[in-house]
Amino acid sequence: MIEIDKEKCAACCGCVDHCPVAAISVIDDEVVVDSDICMECLICTKVCPLGLPHWVD
Repeated sequence: MIEIDKEKCAACCGCVDHCPVAAISVIDDEVVVDSDICMECLICTKVCPLGLPHWVD
C-alpha cells in the first residue's frame, strides 16, 4: 500500500497528475490515496519532488 506523509506534503499534485488510474486525489487540501484503485505501480514515488509517497506493507 502507498502512503504519503501528509504533514510534509505540499499538495503540489505531481503524484495526482501522474497516477495512471486516478487513485490519488486532493480532498480538503490533503493528498489521499485510494488503496482500492491503486495498482501499486510506484510512479508516484518517482515523480514526487519531496519523495513522500512510500510503500508500506
